[in-house]
Amino acid sequence: MTTVPEFEEHEGYLFVRIPPCDSVEQMCANAKWIATECHARGFSKVLLDTLLITNLPPAGNLYEVGARCADLLVDHLKVAAVVCAQATSSDRSFENVLRNRGINYRWFLDAEQAKQWLVKDDVPK
Repeated sequence: MTTVPEFEEHEGYLFVRIPPCDSVEQMCANAKWIATECHARGFSKVLLDTLLITNLPPAGNLYEVGARCADLLVDHLKVAAVVCAQATSSDRSFENVLRNRGINYRWFLDAEQAKQWLVKDDVPK
């Protein structure tokens, strides 16, 4: 099984399949890799498939991951994550940490809804 993210370029966004992660360091390394690939490929929108992640770290560790990832994703990225249903409580906490630090991040249970949110143009009001 792979331990590195898989990247696919799509019209208007970068699709990233995240492998199972078993540590804070691995999750943060994936975030850094994603930010680097987005910059190198010229993408500002990311669709994450996190369905392979079934064992999340404790909430305190997720807070640390969120805080560290927010520092890596400051390049004005818009990120939609597709998560498994049993992870929703933890993912909501992770989403809040990122959003509180200015990252345009949302999680979804449905990939099509995630894609629709991601590709819609956000016009400042």
